Amino acid sequence: MRPHIRLWIASLYLFIMGTISLAYTLIELVLGVMYESLLIIGDALHGFMDAAIAYVSGFGLYYASRRGRSFPWEVYRLESLVTLLSVLAVLGFYTYMLVTSTRLEGTPTPLWAAPLFLAGAALTYAMYVWERRNYQTLKLTVLKADALHAKVDTILSAGFAAAVCASNFFKLFAAEMIAVIAAYCYVLYEFARLSRDATYGILGVLYRDPALEGKIREKLLSIGKPLNLKIRRAGSFLVVYALIAVSPEMTVGQLHVLRSRIIRSVMKLHPLVVHVDIKIIPKRKARKRAEKQCIHAHM
Repeated sequence: MRPHIRLWIASLYLFIMGTISLAYTLIELVLGVMYESLLIIGDALHGFMDAAIAYVSGFGLYYASRRGRSFPWEVYRLESLVTLLSVLAVLGFYTYMLVTSTRLEGTPTPLWAAPLFLAGAALTYAMYVWERRNYQTLKLTVLKADALHAKVDTILSAGFAAAVCASNFFKLFAAEMIAVIAAYCYVLYEFARLSRDATYGILGVLYRDPALEGKIREKLLSIGKPLNLKIRRAGSFLVVYALIAVSPEMTVGQLHVLRSRIIRSVMKLHPLVVHVDIKIIPKRKARKRAEKQCIHAHM
């Protein structure tokens, strides 16, 4: 399956899952406000974060599937920025709600909320199974990461259901507060992880993958000697920069054909590679460049 088709299918999956999550979250939010349940509202806020991440990632994958020379690559960095701001907004509201509403005593969340949370657990588990199977087919790391996220969400939802039962049957209202704080800690963990990845994407930090670099170098050897190779992040995606020394006897036409062929083959190596920039210099200049580097190294 071609990389752009895999990206398009993955984006469709994320749009569907984001829509399902958003619809379920809106129902939870309405019920949480009606019955003044911090537990239900907290789960709804977590769902909003999940839906926002799914939509942003889905749009990123969709645009990556339509990549072309005229495409504005800065959109990929914008994807990371939007993800960061979305999670920050949810975290800020969640923190405010937790600080102003936390109490050790109160009216338990209605018992019917336990089946609601269990239904949410079943839904997120179905998403986990779905994403895991599609990851095995599409081989996209974004699906693998989201599948792990869905697995943790399943455990949290089951824990919320248990907290509701403990609050109603054993009069342990503190169990609800413990569940809310546990969910908040997980949101903090997600925020830290997403903030790191989003910052890397915005700054274009180097992406380290020795196996991928080795495969790219093998492709580059068919045209000349690779002098420099860098893989940088662009949002959730990757951009490859390469400098190659070629024989001065090669014609411009030959170089153009070979360069285009190498770019296509490199982009097929990894579905998240959205752009390949290959610069070519004659081997004579490469020799002079190496000599200058040696001189500077000994100075």
